[in-house]
Amino acid sequence: MSMQHSRRYLGMSVIFALLLLLTGQAAAAFPAHQGFVNDFANVLDQRSKAEMQLLGEKLWKEQGIGLAVVTVPTTEPMEPKEYTTALFNEWGVGGPEDSGLLMLLAVAEGAIEVEPGYGLEGVLPDGLVGAVIDQEGLPHFRNKEYGAGLSAMAVAYANILAGEKYEIVEEKEPGSGWFLSFAIFVLIIVLMRRGRRYPPGGSGGVGGGGSRRGPVIVTRMPRGGGFGGGIGGGSRPSGGFGGGRSGGGGAGRRF
Repeated sequence: MSMQHSRRYLGMSVIFALLLLLTGQAAAAFPAHQGFVNDFANVLDQRSKAEMQLLGEKLWKEQGIGLAVVTVPTTEPMEPKEYTTALFNEWGVGGPEDSGLLMLLAVAEGAIEVEPGYGLEGVLPDGLVGAVIDQEGLPHFRNKEYGAGLSAMAVAYANILAGEKYEIVEEKEPGSGWFLSFAIFVLIIVLMRRGRRYPPGGSGGVGGGGSRRGPVIVTRMPRGGGFGGGIGGGSRPSGGFGGGRSGGGGAGRRF
């Protein structure tokens, strides 16, 4: 073999070895799943982990829904949303029926991403997914109560998947309180003046038959309720993975 051929062969061997190395690194970019709860960042308390594990078993056994709760130290070099979608498809969350739900918390980025599979997008539209994050998760995450926040979110999603209605608390716009008070004050003045002009019982008096609607009070769904029942035998703690696909929907927040 000539010197030129030897150099060419050596160069191709080096390139081939590099490709194998890069391919191996790409395949190892995502950790292997450990079941329904995957605390790779080691930030979850034992109670929350146990609650979500039982919930995952119940969802998989009774509804065929694969739940994956994941914490990672960081999603670099990917953005949290990109990482979540790629991890969902890598693990195949939800199985062949695409009935999976992935909740991912990235500690360094201060990000929470929730992504349903194709089969759950009708029940968990993006707006509803985001509302659960806002109301159940963010108050805890801002205090670094990662386990409590993820557990509260998981319970809320499970209730929705069980057919219960989730009440969304609408936030008032800043400054709306004083304007409403001022409007009520002006209305009272107007009614008082009309009352003086048309005394009660007179032909032009203000009628008293009008009904008044009380304020609509919107409350949150109680945490820990609505998805009761014990876990029966025969559950598959590591089920719910393999073949599931995500369309990239869901919602995410920074905290």
